[in-house]
Amino acid sequence: MEFIHGTTLVHLKMRCWSGEKKASRDSDIRLGTDGKMPPQKLLDLGRKKIFPPKALDPLLSKRKSAERACLAEGTRFMGGFAVRDAAIDDVVAKLETVKAGFESALQQFLNDFDRNKEDWIAENEEYAHIMRDQVPDRETVASAFKFEFKLYKMQPLKGFEPDEAEIADQILHEVGLSCREMSDRLLERKRAIGGKTLCKQLDPLVTKLDTLSFGNGRILRVLGEFRALRSSIPAERIDQDHPVFGRVLTFLTMCSDDKKLERIVSGEFSVTKLIAGLQSGNAQPQVSPSSTYPTTASAMGAYF
Repeated sequence: MEFIHGTTLVHLKMRCWSGEKKASRDSDIRLGTDGKMPPQKLLDLGRKKIFPPKALDPLLSKRKSAERACLAEGTRFMGGFAVRDAAIDDVVAKLETVKAGFESALQQFLNDFDRNKEDWIAENEEYAHIMRDQVPDRETVASAFKFEFKLYKMQPLKGFEPDEAEIADQILHEVGLSCREMSDRLLERKRAIGGKTLCKQLDPLVTKLDTLSFGNGRILRVLGEFRALRSSIPAERIDQDHPVFGRVLTFLTMCSDDKKLERIVSGEFSVTKLIAGLQSGNAQPQVSPSSTYPTTASAMGAYF
């Protein structure tokens, strides 16, 4: 199978201390001296927050950064990320950078550990009696953090190879999630965007589809439409009243919905048809009305 033999499996192993403990029904539900429930910042879904969550944010963000680095070039697979061999060196370099950032953030976290602990207790003095003795010492907390990654080459047994169609669907689903994020950013944007900048935002999606297509017809069909969309974007500034804005938003919306994406795969919907319809002024409503996106752009016309 070309997909298996042409990719490397990246397995991330990241652990972060949660700064929480499971609440005890007998002692922790009645945290205050008068038996009243504590605020949500201290007790949420049966978990006691014994350490300020914001202090952990820089470390937790590194996990997301590592996943984004893998997903930019690969796809989720067997508990890890399958990355095309040609891109593995770049991904490893990015992960090494993230790892260095994680270790730096961890050192800073440990340097500030005692101060953050005392500040959190002082901020929640009424509940100090159930927090002070439940925060582990700094050395114990330090051992609860870990960031590493391993690389594997796979050799499936004959007759037990992974389903290529399922892999293709996973890749298209991940691209769809990125399309939704991009369309949300465009709708929230207050200023016009340059055509070159807009193309650069599409480039990672084009690259991912290209590097992971491995001749799969479904992926190649969507890839072709992405390239057609990219080539149709002019270098000029594009605001929400520009016809290209509606074109891009319509296409991203199609890709972010699994059912609507099938219309692209089948050839029923295409960028060429979209452009022709908008230019003629007789565009048919190829995208059903959606409550997901507000109709803020007049250029979206009959499509929403």
